[in-house]
Amino acid sequence: MAKFKAAGKKKASAKRPGGAIPCIILVVMAVVLMSLLFYAMLKSAS
Repeated sequence: MAKFKAAGKKKASAKRPGGAIPCIILVVMAVVLMSLLFYAMLKSAS
């Protein structure tokens, strides 16, 4: 019968680099949204 290795160590190491990209995308989208909102407020004030 085949022996199975525990997958806990592989999931922990693979999870960290994969979570960085969506976090960066989320931060960039938040900055763009805030800048567009600020631009719209300045445009409507003048």
